[in-house]
Amino acid sequence: MKPFLTTQTLALTPLSPVHIGCGEDFEPTNYIIEDGLLYGFDPSRAVLTDLQRSKLTDVARRGSLAGIQRFFRDNAAAFKPHAHVVMPVAKGVAAQYEKRLGEAANLEANGRAVFNQLDIERHVFTGAQQHPFIPGTSFKGALRTAWLDELNGERNPRDVEFKYNGEAKSTTRMESALLGGDFQTSPLRLLKVGDLMPSREPEREVLFAVNRKKKLVLKNGQEAQPKGIAARKDCVLPGQYRLFEASVTLPALLAHAGARNNKGQPIAPQCNQLTADGAVDLARVARRSNAYHLQRLRRELAVLDGRGLVNPDWKRGIETLLAPGGELDGKLVAGQAFLVRLGRYGGADNKTLSGEGVASIKIMGAKGEKPTFESTTKTVWLAAQFESDQKHLIPFGWAMVEIDPAADCQSLKSWCAAQARGRRNMADVRTQLQAEKQAAEQQKTQQVAEAARRAAAAEGERLAAQARAAALATMTEQGQLTEQLRQKCEEWFDQLQPKGNFKKQAADAGKAGLYQDADKLVKQALGAGSAWSADDKTALAEMLEMWMPKVVDRWDAKEQRKKLKFGALRDNT
Repeated sequence: MKPFLTTQTLALTPLSPVHIGCGEDFEPTNYIIEDGLLYGFDPSRAVLTDLQRSKLTDVARRGSLAGIQRFFRDNAAAFKPHAHVVMPVAKGVAAQYEKRLGEAANLEANGRAVFNQLDIERHVFTGAQQHPFIPGTSFKGALRTAWLDELNGERNPRDVEFKYNGEAKSTTRMESALLGGDFQTSPLRLLKVGDLMPSREPEREVLFAVNRKKKLVLKNGQEAQPKGIAARKDCVLPGQYRLFEASVTLPALLAHAGARNNKGQPIAPQCNQLTADGAVDLARVARRSNAYHLQRLRRELAVLDGRGLVNPDWKRGIETLLAPGGELDGKLVAGQAFLVRLGRYGGADNKTLSGEGVASIKIMGAKGEKPTFESTTKTVWLAAQFESDQKHLIPFGWAMVEIDPAADCQSLKSWCAAQARGRRNMADVRTQLQAEKQAAEQQKTQQVAEAARRAAAAEGERLAAQARAAALATMTEQGQLTEQLRQKCEEWFDQLQPKGNFKKQAADAGKAGLYQDADKLVKQALGAGSAWSADDKTALAEMLEMWMPKVVDRWDAKEQRKKLKFGALRDNT
């Protein structure tokens, strides 16, 4: 008897670009493209100069999306060091970014410009490291379709609820009948797959997802293209040997398989779909998946090859890798590996049951026309370097998953090495980026310290001004006049070179300036009927003797004592 729980290890190798969306995008305000690389960042972490901050505030205040987009591109050096994601982009994506950034895509009826958003759909990713992974639900979904396909045996579906015009509203009852019940009685409940997490940093690239017709359609002598707009996708690149890993847990029901309640209704998965111990046979599941997906892969390659769309090198490599009698084919036949199709762009053909007239895929018509329902799709989404490419395209989502791999699969490993040849060395890029990040963090620390110093200085000046104002309030009217002139001298002194661009003033009573102000104040203090007290006169003399040499050019102490009558000011008799 087997134990209640058995656990096996899965290792996934992508055979073609894989994109599984997560509902988040890179937008031109949180990424830039430079030298063929995308840098994704949190803009709030960047260190901006006062001029940069002023420019960004200005374009934001004006609500200029074009200005904001161009600002991030033009100030890339400030944001790159704070990138949490860096990856290559297809040449066509980089060219499109440079051409469209900040340009209006079209005009609305009211004349308002509509701008190219240039969003890039992200692959589902982990938390802090933001590495892509493969959700266990995506993998299990592919297995579920293959399982249902075997159970259905190409029969026309029953127990399907319909909405209108042949559109299937729900296949839940049909699937329950095939699997022998709902979740409680479905054998799939005994297949528990964890998320397939990266064993190292995955190699990625931003590629176009382009829509192409499966059959050549001519319109006015020219090939008609589907209406689907080319989208930009964050993709895991093919040829990364055993990149993702996960565990699959297989609980056994032991004696409970096939159990029914007192009404004869099943309350556990039925024995005919389980092992003698009441468990899921993973090797059998793998063979089901391979029978389903191999047929579809070969059919897709034939269609694409017939249209001249598929990358010939990739197609030739895949056919060699999966050739009958080869090393990998032996693992597929033995149920030691799965061939699966993952992600939205795997196409509806790979999510439906086999058999003539079994599938009912909704095909959207032209605007205003009702949809039709066909057994296969009319178009296919493919990965491309350029949105106009017609010759070097690769299907999305194909992957090989090995069960409990021990020794290397040499054919798969060699194929991966060939696929990776010529790719950019991202380790060097990340090393350089790390150095730039450390420099940016140091700059930010210095900036914060300088801001704190300036704030402290401003607070000190505020307190000093407050103290001066309080002291001024206690002075006589004449003392206040002396203090006001002293403050003017101090302010001028603080702007003298090299701190500022001011120069010392001339000692000319006939020319407006500090010396003339001093001369007038002395005459007022010594004038007939002056209200100046002896203490106020003395304070004026001492202030002038201290500050005038600091702000007046070519100061002659002996001569100026006479001209400004320091002796008379100090004569208290």
